[in-house]
Amino acid sequence: ITFCCSFSKSLYLCACSSFLLHLEKNLSDEEVESLSKKKWKYRWEVPSLDLSNCKWVGTGDCCLKDMLDSSTRDVKQSLYKHWLEVCKLYGGRDFPVSKHGSFFNIFNSYRDVLHCNKKPFYLKGHGEDSNIMDAYLMHSLNHIFRSIDLVKKNDTKVAKLQETAESELLIDDVVRDRGFTRPKVLILLPIRHIALRVVKRLIQLTPQASKVNVEFMDRFLEEFGYQEDEADLDNEELKLKIGNSKSQKISKPSDYEALFGGNSDDDFMIGIKFTRKSIRLYSDFYSSDMIVASPLALREKIDKVWAKKEEDFDYLSSIEVTIVDHADVIAMQNWEHLAVVLEQSNRMPSKQHGTDIMRIRKWHLDGHARFYRQTIVLGHYVNPDINSSFNNWCVNYQGKDNVVAVMPDEFQYMVSILVQIYERFDVGSIADIDDIRLAHFINKVFPKIKDSEEGGIMIFISSYFEFVRVRNFLKSQNASFCLLGDNTKPKDVSRARNWFIQGKHKIMLYTERLLFFRRYKIRGVRDLIIYSLPERKELYPEVVNMLEGANNSNMSCTALFSKLDWLRLERIVGTASAKRMVTSDKPVFVLC
Repeated sequence: ITFCCSFSKSLYLCACSSFLLHLEKNLSDEEVESLSKKKWKYRWEVPSLDLSNCKWVGTGDCCLKDMLDSSTRDVKQSLYKHWLEVCKLYGGRDFPVSKHGSFFNIFNSYRDVLHCNKKPFYLKGHGEDSNIMDAYLMHSLNHIFRSIDLVKKNDTKVAKLQETAESELLIDDVVRDRGFTRPKVLILLPIRHIALRVVKRLIQLTPQASKVNVEFMDRFLEEFGYQEDEADLDNEELKLKIGNSKSQKISKPSDYEALFGGNSDDDFMIGIKFTRKSIRLYSDFYSSDMIVASPLALREKIDKVWAKKEEDFDYLSSIEVTIVDHADVIAMQNWEHLAVVLEQSNRMPSKQHGTDIMRIRKWHLDGHARFYRQTIVLGHYVNPDINSSFNNWCVNYQGKDNVVAVMPDEFQYMVSILVQIYERFDVGSIADIDDIRLAHFINKVFPKIKDSEEGGIMIFISSYFEFVRVRNFLKSQNASFCLLGDNTKPKDVSRARNWFIQGKHKIMLYTERLLFFRRYKIRGVRDLIIYSLPERKELYPEVVNMLEGANNSNMSCTALFSKLDWLRLERIVGTASAKRMVTSDKPVFVLC
C-alpha cells in the first residue's frame, strides 16, 4: 500500500498556510544554482507607515502591501485568541491592525528581514522595541506549534495505516514533516538581561493551556537575573567617598543603566521545549523546539567540536527560523561569532540522532536547508559587517526585505559646545582604508600635537585594530601616552586617568568598545582627535562633551573620515550633510 496523500483536496487547501507553502516547495536545480550565486537585486520600495523617514525595499515581487493588509488566518487559533487578549490587556488595538500584527505578517511571509532602524528599549524606544519583539515571538510560537501539530497529525495517520497494512508502507513527500533534529527556532541575543526579557515575554505570549507548568523557572530567574560584575567594583568610577564614609553610586547615562543594569554576561545558551501542557526550560538541545543563546556561547561550542573536545553541534542542522535581535550590541561584542554561527547552521549532521529518515524532508536530505531558513536581523543601526552577513549567509529562496532610512540632520542637538573640524581623506578601495587613514594621521595630524606641552590630547578610536596601529606608531615616536583599550583592566584605567589629568602623559587613546561597555568619562581633555567615527551615534556627543570641563579656551575637535565611512557619517550629521561632505571638492568642513 502506498500512502500518497490522505488529505482531501479541500482540507489541503484550507491548511495551506504560509508555513506549509514555505516548507513544502521543492526547489529546482536552476533555483538552487541562482541562490548559490548570492546576487540580490532590490526591485521595489514601499514607504513605511510605522517608521518615519524609512522605507521597505525588497527582492523579487513586491508583496509587502498584501502582507500588511492580510488577515491573520495563518495563525493557530489558540494562539490568535490569546494574543487578542494580550493586546486588549495592554490597551492596544486588535491584533490584526496593531503594530504587533503588521510586523507579524511581515515575519510570517518567511522572507529574510533586515530591520536595523528600530529604536531599542534602552534608548527610550520601549514601545517600538516591544512591538517588534512580540511580533517575532508570536511568529516563533506559531511556527513551533504548527510544526508540532503537523508531526502529531502525521504520526496518527501513519500509525493507523501501519495497523491495517498487509504489506510494506511506503511514505512519500506528503508525510516528510521534519528535519534531522528537533530544534526549529534559534534566537540570538547579546546578554542575559535581554534573554531574560525575551523568555519571560515568550512565556506570557504562550496560551495558558500550554503553560500549566513552566519547569525550572526559578533556576532561570536565578541564573539570568542581576549579577554584580567585577569590573563594576572600580571605586573611582562607581563610588564616591563622602563625609560620613558612606558610598554613593555615580550615575551612568540612562541608556547604559537600562541596557547593562541587569545581568550583562554574554555567555549563555538555553533550550526550550513545548509539550502539551508545559514549557520546559533547560531542555536538552536535541529535544528542544527553540534555542536561545548568545553568539559567543554557540561559537565556543563550534570551536570545541573543531578541536574534537565535543562530539557535534548538529542541533543547528535543522533550524528553520533564526532571529538576531539587538544586532548592533552584538556587533560591539564581536560580530565574527555570529557570522560563524550563521555559516555553520543548516550543515549536514554527523549522526542520525534517532530521527526516522523516512520522515525527513527531501530538501534537508539534498543539503538545501539553508535556502529554506528564514533569518530576521533586528537592530538600532546597520554596519558593513551586518550587511555582509545578511547578503552572504541569508539565502532564503523567498527573498529579502530591508528597511532603509534617511537620517535627519540632528547634529546641532547632539553636541552642546564647540566647533568641530571634519577632515576627509580620499581612498580608492576598502582594502586601503586603514593604511591611508594612518598615513593621514601621521602626516597631517600628528605633527600638530607631537610637541604639545600642555597635553590633554585624547585620540578616540573605533576599532581595536586601529587602536593597535596608532599605539605602535606612538611607541615608535617615543610619545607620552596612556591607554584605555578594549581589554584594559579597571585598575589600569584608574591609573591612566590619573596620569592624564595630572599631565604625566600628554596623549590618551580611548576605544569605542570600552566607552560603550564602561562609559568612563575623562577629565582634562583639551584637544580631541576622532581618528575614526564611532559606530554608535549616541556615543558621539558623549565623547565631544568631555571637552566641557576643559579650562583651555583653545580646545579643539578634529574628526577624520572618508567616503567609505558613509554609514557612520550619515548617522551623525544626517543623510543630506553626509552626501555633501563626501562629494564636495573641499576636504575640510566646519560643523557647529
